[in-house]
Amino acid sequence: MRKRILGLGLAVAALAAVAAGPAAGSAAAAADPNVETVTAVGSSGGVVARCPEGWTPSDPHITNGDGTPLAPNQRWHYGPIQGNDGFAGWIAPYLNSPPPPDTIALTITCTRC
Repeated sequence: MRKRILGLGLAVAALAAVAAGPAAGSAAAAADPNVETVTAVGSSGGVVARCPEGWTPSDPHITNGDGTPLAPNQRWHYGPIQGNDGFAGWIAPYLNSPPPPDTIALTITCTRC
């Protein structure tokens, strides 16, 4: 399995393909070459994680930029992007929610069609 790290903010530039550490979907990806985990790290104002062409995205989740869980009462949002090849995620300064972290990580599972 490979993990792809994508650029800051809404920019989507591949930085590196590295051996994946523990992440959601890692066991499935390790057993299946048709499954890949993609993580985009950037500003809490917005990140986009995209699958390789011809792959289908699923299972989006947001963490702090370093991979640690968000605060239990942290509000966040994610949704599919145009083209249905990935997801966008962000954290805004919501009422009754802690301030957004400096960076967030959006991780998706990609499956070869």
